[in-house]
Amino acid sequence: MTPPIFPDAGGANPASAALNLYAGVLAASTLTAAAHRLVAELARQGKFSRVSLSRHERGSSQLLASSGLDTSQAQTELAQAILGAMDEALEQGVTLSWPAAENASVADWVTLEHQALQRHVGGAVATVPLGLEGEPFGALCVERAAGPALTLIELDVLAQQMALVVPALRWMQLGTQPWHQRAWRELRQGWSALRQPERRTTRRTLIAGAAVLLFLAVAPLEYGVGGRARIEGAQQRVLSAPTDGFVKTAHVRPGDRVKAGAALVDLLDDDQWIDRERLGSQLAQHENAYAAAMAQSDRVGASINLARISEAQAQMALIDEQLARGRLTAPFDAVVVQGDLTQSVGAAVRQGDALLTLATTDHFRVIVDIDEVDIARVQPGQTGQLVLSSLPWDGQALRVERIVPLAKAVEGRNIFEVEASLMDPPADVRPGLLGRAHVVVGRMPPLWAWTRHAMDRVRMTYWSWLG
Repeated sequence: MTPPIFPDAGGANPASAALNLYAGVLAASTLTAAAHRLVAELARQGKFSRVSLSRHERGSSQLLASSGLDTSQAQTELAQAILGAMDEALEQGVTLSWPAAENASVADWVTLEHQALQRHVGGAVATVPLGLEGEPFGALCVERAAGPALTLIELDVLAQQMALVVPALRWMQLGTQPWHQRAWRELRQGWSALRQPERRTTRRTLIAGAAVLLFLAVAPLEYGVGGRARIEGAQQRVLSAPTDGFVKTAHVRPGDRVKAGAALVDLLDDDQWIDRERLGSQLAQHENAYAAAMAQSDRVGASINLARISEAQAQMALIDEQLARGRLTAPFDAVVVQGDLTQSVGAAVRQGDALLTLATTDHFRVIVDIDEVDIARVQPGQTGQLVLSSLPWDGQALRVERIVPLAKAVEGRNIFEVEASLMDPPADVRPGLLGRAHVVVGRMPPLWAWTRHAMDRVRMTYWSWLG
């Protein structure tokens, strides 16, 4: 069993001393506190007059803690001498001491800084370089002003103890770094890992992904805006009740195609027929009275009866007109888009009530709902494509004809209606179909086109918060 190197540590062996150092470092909350605990414990265990710990970053060393030196005064002559000795050991990557330890070969190493430090403090000095995963972390410099010179065994024990402590110090150091330094470190580590031969597939995948991303970021492709769309007839006609009455017969339902002149709805006309028969009998009576007055040369009676005949004829003509208007017919070839009167037979209607809505079947218009964020990019004459929910496999070309200059609220958003025409409408398209339309508004790399809408929305939200 190896005898204890530091006899004042309560007879503890090097492994126990290293664990005590490790526990002390982990108990600290910051890197500076851990470094001070470490140098104090090492100075106590090894009877060193001074123990100093440095951190190596960007090619230079900085003092973290020293058991007998104010590290805030980094420009003092002693502090510079200690840092010089540490840099000397780190640059050569070996443990250096002066005077040289017994059986140590120093002929191949430069020890000028250690000699200068030894002349400054007297006694013996040594520096143990510290590293982790092939990278330098810092250095540990010990000084013994009086007593025996440092031995190789002591230096080996120091190196073993620090090999256990350095990872903990490294973790604390990484925790104190700014976010951009941590991100840069992660990138470097990831790049180093990608350079390994077994990551060949990952490298190829990343290269392919980068190429696709570059294409999306720089290739100017067509982009557009879109929204929900519906098809309407280019011409629509609302058929209203011509008079007060009741629904007698409904010949069509929504979705039916009708020809011009086809019967659509009949209103109940029994009262008109009764009135017409009554007026017919009155007309016959007036004609007989008129003939009798003429036979008797009664000019006054003839004039009166002639006026009554004219009145009865006018009333009969009015009733005939009402009977003709009691049947609603299609004014043109159309499709019924609204008004199911088959469930309202016998219901009373008043003059002017809307009964049916017809739309043309040969000309259509497309109404596209465009969000207020995108409406500024839409102009008449632009082209696009319509995809109907009932015909998702067949896109229809369209052209913007008009932008309705009034917004309306739909599901919590302000939208504008854009009127467009189908450039080549198929035979199976009819009013009332729904889908989505996409209007081409320019050329832009897809990546920026996809993010532009979101950025505009964020910009509007920002301005709304500012008031």
